[in-house]
Amino acid sequence: MRTTPEILQRQWNRIGYKDGGFLQIDTQHPLEWHIGYQSISQKTLLLVCATDIGTIESSKSMAVILRKRETDNRWTLSFELLRNEQEGVFAILCSDIIEHSRSASNEKEALALVISRYKQWSRLLESQRSGLMDETSRKGLLGELLFLQERIKEGDPALTAIQGWVGADGADQDFVYEDCWHEVKSVGASAASVTISSLEQLDCTGEGELVIMRIDKTAPDKAGALSLNDAVRQISSNLTDASDELDLFRSKLSTYGYIDLQEYSEQKYYCSGSQRYGVNDTFPRLIRQNVPSQVETLHYELSLSSLADWLKG
Repeated sequence: MRTTPEILQRQWNRIGYKDGGFLQIDTQHPLEWHIGYQSISQKTLLLVCATDIGTIESSKSMAVILRKRETDNRWTLSFELLRNEQEGVFAILCSDIIEHSRSASNEKEALALVISRYKQWSRLLESQRSGLMDETSRKGLLGELLFLQERIKEGDPALTAIQGWVGADGADQDFVYEDCWHEVKSVGASAASVTISSLEQLDCTGEGELVIMRIDKTAPDKAGALSLNDAVRQISSNLTDASDELDLFRSKLSTYGYIDLQEYSEQKYYCSGSQRYGVNDTFPRLIRQNVPSQVETLHYELSLSSLADWLKG
């Protein structure tokens, strides 16, 4: 049976001793797992193993401690929550680490999966304290993934297509290629406007495009519905024989704040269409060149119905 965040939370709540002590859970897992409290009210996930896995660095969010037990010479590895404001995501983190290592065939392999997953979570929690992408970020990433997938289907080499996904690395535009740059915006099917969030977003030399992806939440049984994880796996499945491309794709996703959590499989979305608008010197945009120098930052909305003159194809 899968260990869910809800199961872990209920098990933690049933523990009567909050000042130290542990309860073994999930006896079907290849590793020996316990949950409890390392100190007063500090939730902790702990595993017991026979393998010395060496030093693992703690993070600002979690204290990671490796100890050797004198009673049986086995090792304990504990993950102790340090930031109380992240308590809500800690059960998700713990269940994900447990499930990520469940498929391992032996203890050594399982421990390697635990450590790599912890490192992913550590980086994620440093960049976003909630640990989970909010709804706007999920739809935004989905729109970019659908655009990336379309570039590959249209004949771009996978490596070139992924390298051009520069928004994941913090660039002002989402995609920049030799022939054109592209800013991708995910909005609802009935949206009448789109928000431009900075002076730099539509300010790039050469020919550009504003790409509108019409994406809404939908029922899971709707034809064509897909989750965020579905979109990631569709692209990943086409890169299984291209290790460099797959590694780069995963690195871009990590920079965006994504890891393959079960929560990203539950909500389904439907893309009902897209529009592309050519961004040139006549396009109604605010950029550094045409606003007062005293203006540091701004965001503004464009009426989509007023952009018909720039609609492509």
